[in-house]
Amino acid sequence: MKIGIDLDGTIADNLNLLVDTLNTHSGKKLLGDEIYQYNLCKVYSITEDDFINLMEQREEEIISTSPVIPYARRNIKQLVNDGWEVHIITARNPRYAEITEKWLHQQGIPYRGLHLLNSHDKLDVCKELKVRLMIEDNIHNGYQLATGGIDVILYDAPHNRFWPWKGTRCRTWNQVYNSISNQR
Repeated sequence: MKIGIDLDGTIADNLNLLVDTLNTHSGKKLLGDEIYQYNLCKVYSITEDDFINLMEQREEEIISTSPVIPYARRNIKQLVNDGWEVHIITARNPRYAEITEKWLHQQGIPYRGLHLLNSHDKLDVCKELKVRLMIEDNIHNGYQLATGGIDVILYDAPHNRFWPWKGTRCRTWNQVYNSISNQR
């Protein structure tokens, strides 16, 4: 059985690092829990080009210093022990493949495949891999995947809390694991 897991905001706890970076850039003083939408350009009133330029300067540092979301490592290892084939499917740019692989290895996150898409469109990859279930924090990705026939567990985040979601929503990795175990 194959499972897809998003990386940023689902395994890598990078929201506060992104917020700190954008606060420094914009002069705002927001907290991670105040990010009520996924599009940070709108939250910070900056252009897409400004965001891209800022990420060009800081993204490697953010990737390499992000902590693991609590209990993600333990529960992903347990999923693998339970027979799941884990594919990490992320919108990260493929140019960050090496640093991403290094981070995953350092953090002890097991996986069979790493897919850096440079796009939020994950449906085709999930279908190609025959992923049965995807764990995702981006509500728009969740809607697309669910509409495309992929079961989705929405991992709770400030930017998705106020969007309606009819499927499973989990606030912790322990809840994710229990939800998956109960579906088998």
